[in-house]
Parts: sequence; structure tokens; C-alpha cells
Amino acid sequence: MAATPDPLLTVSDVRRDFGGVRAVDGATFTALRGRITGLIGPNGAGKSTLMGVVAGAIKPSAGRIEYDGADVTGLPPHRIARRGMVRTFQLSAEFARLTVLENLLVAAPAQRGESLWGAELGRLYWGAGEDVLVGQARAVLDRFSMAPKEDELAGNLSGGQKRLLEIMRALMARPKMLLLDEPFAGVNPTLAREIERYLMDLRDEGLSMVMVEHELSVVERVCDPVVVMAQGRVIAEGAMADVRTRQEVLDAYLIG
Repeated sequence: MAATPDPLLTVSDVRRDFGGVRAVDGATFTALRGRITGLIGPNGAGKSTLMGVVAGAIKPSAGRIEYDGADVTGLPPHRIARRGMVRTFQLSAEFARLTVLENLLVAAPAQRGESLWGAELGRLYWGAGEDVLVGQARAVLDRFSMAPKEDELAGNLSGGQKRLLEIMRALMARPKMLLLDEPFAGVNPTLAREIERYLMDLRDEGLSMVMVEHELSVVERVCDPVVVMAQGRVIAEGAMADVRTRQEVLDAYLIG
């Protein structure tokens, strides 16, 4: 029997209050290395808020978040991203007036030309590094069949292509874990199945993911395990075939 992968992310008793409203209420779950962990639940369950807390965009009111063996509770997003946990968003956030290639390049960390010192030294200092990054970006474009769009303004892409761009930009940061917030929202069925394949290929290469998704058929095909939230709490965790039969899960979707 194959050994169960160890957790890369552990969320323990996390709470987030907004005034008198408790959006996340003692949420606890783990995300395993080399797996796509699904995070599901009805609208208003607290999924996106919890993702924001894990990614550092929202400060937790209580609880602990451990990533890759380190306590990252309350760290800002850029410090968490530098550790290898990178988030995509429900609404695409591309730089509309930059090309697709330029959107990928700005996502790459630690570029020499970003500093004042590097800018003053000029291309002789940072040019070789930029050439390497351009090569890496074009390899990502090839992988996602987006090479013909390299010089297209990102604002002109279709909704599904913008979703792909979000994922590609995240990959330019060389993550160990992706936090995907509804990556299939607004994507046509044909492109959605392509994105499924891309995500499963990345998983098979060892990339870990946590994915918020409302389309349960997608979750069943690509996610294992699945975490179910309702009213800010985690109410079930396990294989999709198991959690979908639990009464508390059925009640959450039927009653809200």
C-alpha cells in the first residue's frame, strides 16, 4: 500500500470576524503534498475568506496556519508567496494594457532590473537574467497552448484565456502550492476540460493545490481529498464519493 503524503498545509481552528459577523468559524483542514485538495460548500460558506486568510490577504482573528513546516499565520501575501504558496483569484486581475508575455514576466520574482541599483547599471547587468525569464515564459505559453497570444494585449483575451493567464502567472513564481479560487468560473466547457488536464498534469509533476470550485463534477474528477464548508465551519473532509453522501453535507447544500 502506498504511503499517504504528508501535509504541506495545515489550517488549525482558524477564525475570522468582521464586526459582529463570523465569516470563518474554527476552520481546520490539511492539504497534502502532490494532491489537489478541493474546498467546496454553498454560497456564503466562507471559502474565499478562508483562502484569503491562508494566502495572507486577510488577517485571521484566531487560529494557526502552518505551511511547509513553518508557522505563516498572519504573514503578508508577498512573504507567503516567496515561501512558495501562490494564489489566483475569482476575478481575473491581468494587466490589461500589457501583452500576455509581459504579464508573465512581471510575475517572476527577484528580477535584477527591479531595483534602483539594477536600473542604473542597465541592461548589461540585468539583460541576461531577463533573457532567461523570457525563455521560461515562452515555455509556459507553449505548455498551455497560448504561444500565439504572446503579443496580444491581456485585456483582449477571452474569459477562459484570462483564467489560463492567471494560472500561468502563478507558475512563473515557481510555487510549491497553488491556491486556486474558482479557476473554472466563466470558462466554456471545452477550455474547462483543457484546464482540468493542465492541473492534473501539474499535480502529477508534484505541484500541490487547494481549489475552491462550485462545479462538483470537476471537483470529483480532479480533487482528492475534498473539504466541505458551511456557515464558516468545516463540516466534512475526505474523498468526494464519501462526503457527498453525508447528511450534514446534503443539508448544507439543500438548506444553506
